[in-house]
Amino acid sequence: IPSRKQPKTTTKKAPPCPHSMSMLRSTRLLSAEKKQCPICYEQYFTKLPDGNEVIPVRMACQHTFCRSCIETHRSQDIKCPFPWCSAEFPIQPDSCELCAYWVRSNCDDLVLTVRAHEMTKSIENALDEFCEGQKHFRLAKTHKRKLLTHVRRTLTRFEWQYHSGADLAEVLDPFLLAINPTDILNFYGKKLRAPAPDPSVFPPRNDPDDYPQGDEPWIAGFFRQWALEYEKENGEDKYGWGVWSSKRKEEEEMWSWDWPFKRIVAHRVDANGELVYLAKWVGNGKRWPDQWINRSDFGDGTTALYDQAHGLSHASAKPKARKAPTKSKARKRQKR
Repeated sequence: IPSRKQPKTTTKKAPPCPHSMSMLRSTRLLSAEKKQCPICYEQYFTKLPDGNEVIPVRMACQHTFCRSCIETHRSQDIKCPFPWCSAEFPIQPDSCELCAYWVRSNCDDLVLTVRAHEMTKSIENALDEFCEGQKHFRLAKTHKRKLLTHVRRTLTRFEWQYHSGADLAEVLDPFLLAINPTDILNFYGKKLRAPAPDPSVFPPRNDPDDYPQGDEPWIAGFFRQWALEYEKENGEDKYGWGVWSSKRKEEEEMWSWDWPFKRIVAHRVDANGELVYLAKWVGNGKRWPDQWINRSDFGDGTTALYDQAHGLSHASAKPKARKAPTKSKARKRQKR
């Protein structure tokens, strides 16, 4: 039975990027005038005093340098070391890890796309690893389950939004965005709310006004540490600040915009005699500036504690006008 020939499969070669280079294994591949590195002037294939060999590598622009010099150069610049070389190769972050690292390292505004499942698993693994070597931070199974449930629900709520690592840490902090801190403390327990014995083990806070000095919960510092490390590995160079997310409610697909609210920082009475509040959003004013919000735009009970702490009463903010009698009632009074 004649065998059927299988069609040849060809893999598409990735286009060259600034990090594309090939190692030269023999002096025969070098021209006579290029036997030494033009940067350090060391002869190729010779042994240095430290025992390392001078290995030549050829870049995508066909210029040759020693591997040590080009690696040092690449950490600061992705162009050819020769100033007269005009060859340019596009960065390929999807196919080259070095290009992706370059983008993350040289981008002013890295953001993370919130992905609930991936991030929840990453946080769980990081929490286990962190608590394993720190007896002070070990959690009971009940408290850990409550915390991870909060993480999963929060990330699902804001899924597909873009957040910086510092902002995402604020979103995940169960005590920072709590409407009623006392209820949250009773739910999670004092151990999760306790500050770290040594706050310097965590990166500094983005907003120093979030907690009094020395009173930040250790779990807030942990979320910040995780988020910043996750941002280094998975950060994206994005210029948008969020996307519309599709959320299902009662089997109806609804498109909604939801942004995490941090706290109320001030209040005033508007021209209509209504109380309005100055809301501070997650992002420390860089994403969305503080904004005056009507009470009706907040969730139920959101302003209750603020009103109580500041002695506010909505009834006193705008005196109720005496209702004018209806025409029918006015006629009855005239007959009397």
